[in-house]
Amino acid sequence: MSDTDRLAPLMERALALAERGGGGTAPNPMVGCVIADSGGRVLGEGFHRRAGGPHAEIEALRAVAAAGHDPRGATVVVTLEPCAHQGRTPACVDALVEAGIGRVAYATEDPHIGKGGAGRLAAAGIPAIPGLLRREAELLAEPWLHFVRGGRPLFHLKSALTLNGRVTRGARGPRWITGPEARAAVHRLRRRHAAVVVGIGTALADDPLLTVRDWPPPGGPPADPSPLPWPDVQPLRVVLDPRLRLSLDSRLARTAGDAPVLVLCAEDGPRDRQASLGDRGVEVRRVGSGPTGLDLDAVAGVLADRGVTGALVEPGPTLARGLRAAGLVDRWTLFVAPVWEAAVDAVPFLDGLGLELRDPIWETHGPDASVSGRLA
Repeated sequence: MSDTDRLAPLMERALALAERGGGGTAPNPMVGCVIADSGGRVLGEGFHRRAGGPHAEIEALRAVAAAGHDPRGATVVVTLEPCAHQGRTPACVDALVEAGIGRVAYATEDPHIGKGGAGRLAAAGIPAIPGLLRREAELLAEPWLHFVRGGRPLFHLKSALTLNGRVTRGARGPRWITGPEARAAVHRLRRRHAAVVVGIGTALADDPLLTVRDWPPPGGPPADPSPLPWPDVQPLRVVLDPRLRLSLDSRLARTAGDAPVLVLCAEDGPRDRQASLGDRGVEVRRVGSGPTGLDLDAVAGVLADRGVTGALVEPGPTLARGLRAAGLVDRWTLFVAPVWEAAVDAVPFLDGLGLELRDPIWETHGPDASVSGRLA
């Protein structure tokens, strides 16, 4: 067995740890770290829990110390190249050098020029192994990588459809198109993003909560050996509502004190409605108007200013087309149920969109399936 093959299970564990941070780490990435001895025994592990808090490597070093182990000569397996700059926390690479770490394996490089620690590790005589499970790590860190390289949040659209492309089952059909396994996968996606976005049409029709509720599943995710807990992380819930039509009795407004809600309206949105929503704890921001009601580039700017690196958008047809026309669709995940909906009032969705997905990822969720990819 090669050295890479021996380290791969440790990196898989580090990736599972990284996901625990979810969107709560924004504007920082999700990062996980495992420290093991020469025989592959885990000495300590950790993950980045929130922006401004200790990085994954520091959490793992603290776990090693708490367990009474000596980190000298150990292998650090981390999903992102250790940082070499002083931000809100000290540089992780300095702590690794001081601890006497023997070597470091990381999945992907830090795209910030001069902020990655590989050079400092080399100067300290610590071997570094880059690129271990790079594709998996870059998919997990995709919102952050996109934000760093492009300066705006990644917009990841999620849609649930019937086989003939309907997003409702008609007035007399069941509320849900997909089953519980697919819905749990959607909640997992919500947790990976710093914000969940809907248009006012969806907010009025579905009265959604937009919170994370079905992830992780009871007992933890399958094949996840770590005993570390999952923090309670909820995304920023965003409604694009040009005329401030969101009901004061909606579930979003009534739960704004439990998880934040941001409503973006047009400059001429009713002032009295803004005050009433504010009394409920809903934050209202005004942006310019655009073809679909709001200037979507301005929406992206507001989210970027809030430190949102990635937004999961759960759109109706109008918002989906508006984002596509504005060039703001980066990834699309389509959940498909094995149902051909014949109801004449079922709402069509894909007509005229013309999607092509790059590097598609196909998965099954009970009886349903999903495909996810970057837009070509």
